[in-house]
Amino acid sequence: MERITGTETAGSYTIENLEAAIERLAAFEDAYYELIEMQEKLTSELERLRGEGKEKTVKFREILGQKMMNLNAVMFFERHGIK
Repeated sequence: MERITGTETAGSYTIENLEAAIERLAAFEDAYYELIEMQEKLTSELERLRGEGKEKTVKFREILGQKMMNLNAVMFFERHGIK
């Protein structure tokens, strides 16, 4: 990925191409909110499977694994100020 911003002292940034920077930011925001939506759907599905007593099934474990992977991605974004 080609970097659009540059860094200066004291945590400030420069932008060479404002339109490209806006598009890139929008893409990151879209990805973040897609992860959040997926987390909500996965949580609902896990609750449904728990209610049916299917905690030991492959499907339950796959969904739980996906939820943990998504959580790691969300936490990565949040550590970098995207929330």
